[in-house]
Amino acid sequence: MNEYDKEFEKAGLINLQQLDSSIIADLKYATTDNFVGKKLYPQKFGIYLEPTLAYAVANASRLLRQMLPHTRIVVFDAARPLSVQQKMFEIVKGTEQEKYVANPYGSLHGGYHNYGMAVDMSIEGEDGNLLDMGTGFDYFAQEAHAGNEQSMVRNGVISMEAYRNRMLLYYVTSCNGMLPYEYEWWHFQIEQNEEDKLKHRLLEF
Repeated sequence: MNEYDKEFEKAGLINLQQLDSSIIADLKYATTDNFVGKKLYPQKFGIYLEPTLAYAVANASRLLRQMLPHTRIVVFDAARPLSVQQKMFEIVKGTEQEKYVANPYGSLHGGYHNYGMAVDMSIEGEDGNLLDMGTGFDYFAQEAHAGNEQSMVRNGVISMEAYRNRMLLYYVTSCNGMLPYEYEWWHFQIEQNEEDKLKHRLLEF
């Protein structure tokens, strides 16, 4: 266990893979495969979330495998230290990408990830590849928006296969109280209001 894991646990967060070892960690900000194209996590750590969300994701994973035994949940990001949020914001500040990054300097610092209240995830198929969701992770355009998929299929924006896969993801998450963020099909939360952050500890390290 490294210093980040210790800080997450000190904040009362739960390591998701300890609840369900089938869940895959593919933390994109520990790589260059993300929208800023830079590695933002200085060290590897576990997938941590506040307890209610952690159990919801674990239950969604179990439901998914009951429906389709050879599929697995893949997590791209979960709890994120505020220091990483600041680094991310400084990279995109003054660019078109700034609107996609929560400001870490406001009165309620940062975004929901900085409290362990949000998770970014998808589904791995039987062949070991991610299911087609119409876009990849960190794709910021209409194709990635959640809630209007039927219209996007009709207009040829996403395929029927992508539609079905998103509906599968939305089903297993909604059955466990999670809702997708309207601009990112991969981002899920239970608590939806800024004031909800006050119930949790800011990951200020």
